[in-house]
Amino acid sequence: MIDRYWCDAHGMHVVGWAHVDGAPLERMWLETRSGSAQVSALKRPDLPAFFDGSVDMIAAGFSVYLPGPPDVELVFRGEQNGVTYTAVVSAPRHPLPVVPSAAEGRDWDVALREAVDSAPEGSVLALGVRTHREDADLRLRAKFLGRTVVGVDIHPGIGVDVVADVHELDLVFGTESVAIVYSGSLLEHVAAPWIVARACSSVLVPGGYAVHHAPWAWPTHAQPNDFWRMSTGGLRQLFTPALGFEVVETGASTDVRMQVEPDDLAADDPRSKMLAFSTTHSAGTSWIIARRTGQQPAAATWPYAGTAAAETATHYPIDGLSEA
Repeated sequence: MIDRYWCDAHGMHVVGWAHVDGAPLERMWLETRSGSAQVSALKRPDLPAFFDGSVDMIAAGFSVYLPGPPDVELVFRGEQNGVTYTAVVSAPRHPLPVVPSAAEGRDWDVALREAVDSAPEGSVLALGVRTHREDADLRLRAKFLGRTVVGVDIHPGIGVDVVADVHELDLVFGTESVAIVYSGSLLEHVAAPWIVARACSSVLVPGGYAVHHAPWAWPTHAQPNDFWRMSTGGLRQLFTPALGFEVVETGASTDVRMQVEPDDLAADDPRSKMLAFSTTHSAGTSWIIARRTGQQPAAATWPYAGTAAAETATHYPIDGLSEA
């Protein structure tokens, strides 16, 4: 039985259990067309419950990593009492275990349209919208039909109406001047996103909307100005009531999996210690829709409410440090 499986161009990792008539194998190895590797024993205290309480089955687990290109057939050979047994298993067509989607909430475009319809009358500040293509600029502006859209970026270019630093939106546009502040994949590139969040609060009219989309588990890009990654929880911490926001909705999209590349030159290849990592999945991006409601902070600082922050910290899962 295979419980966990993944492969890439460098190798494959298989975790499972095997037995012959309820007895674990004495020795076992995995073969493919690219080579073979002896498996390592893996204690499985969960198995006796499925085999009439036989404690021998605790020793039936195995784990193996085989370097080399993946194969469509996995040949397992094992020895017990001088007899060799062979089992040919078709490689799974997808990683195991099968995990549910990491995306959460509704579709971002649907939520954005509803926010645009619900926001008070007024214009839109679209932040970080410089593009190389006029059709991309037109598609963005079409999301806000019926409203004046002002494109803002630190550099001039297609889609940019005002060249400005988004940390200082209120100095450029004044307070309570717009109905919506929007950005897509901007917040990871700003030096101090909490100051940008404060600036968004400052320029929004009461009842106005901040709508932002940002990467969470995403490759490094646009170096050297790629600074931050934000989960949905992180965006909630950023667009906090302390800055005058009420979170309307958050969501996540774009399922991704991660893997650690092998380092053949390292004396101690880190991949060998992180074989379970490639079964990890996550949402790639996060988004938030927040409404401006309360008083703005008096200064561009990061407000820290000790009691509330301490209460949030108590929700850290006690099993957050996994042995896998």
